[in-house]
Amino acid sequence: MNREELRDQLLAPVLQWTRLGRQTSRLMTASTAVISYRSRRLLRAGALTRRADWAEAALMTREKVEVPLESATAMAAAMLPAMQQFWTHAGQSMLACTSDSLSLVCSRNSEQFRERQAELGTTLINVTVGWFRLLGSVADVASQGVAPVLRQVQANAARLEKR
Repeated sequence: MNREELRDQLLAPVLQWTRLGRQTSRLMTASTAVISYRSRRLLRAGALTRRADWAEAALMTREKVEVPLESATAMAAAMLPAMQQFWTHAGQSMLACTSDSLSLVCSRNSEQFRERQAELGTTLINVTVGWFRLLGSVADVASQGVAPVLRQVQANAARLEKR
C-alpha cells in the first residue's frame, strides 16, 4: 500500500463523519423553522378551534411515532452489514496478527527475523486501517437513522413555508 492509498483510506471515515455532521446541521436548521412556525401558530391561535389546527396537531402527533420507528428500522437494517463487517475484520485481524507473531517467534536467523518483523508491521498497519474504516461505518449507520427524520423535517418546513 503506497502513501496515497493509505491517505485515501484514512480520509474516508473523516468524510463519512463530515457528511453526517452536514446532515445533522440541515436537520437542526429545518427543525428550527418548523418549531418556530408551529409555536407561533399555537400562540397566536390560543385554543385549537380551526379544522386546520387540529389536522396539524394530528400530523405532529403521528410524526412523533412514525418517523422514529422508520429511523430505528433504517438504523437496524444498516447495522446488520456493519456488524458482519466488524466480526469479519475482528476474526481476520486476530488470525493475521497471531500468524505473523508466531512466524516472528519461529525465526531461525536475524535476516528472517527482520523480514518477518516487517511483515508483522505491515499486518498491524492494515489491521489499524481496517478498524479506522469500520469507525466510518458507524457514521453511515447513524446517517441512515437521521435520513428519515431529516426528510420529514424538510418536508414539514417546505409545507409550512407555503402557508
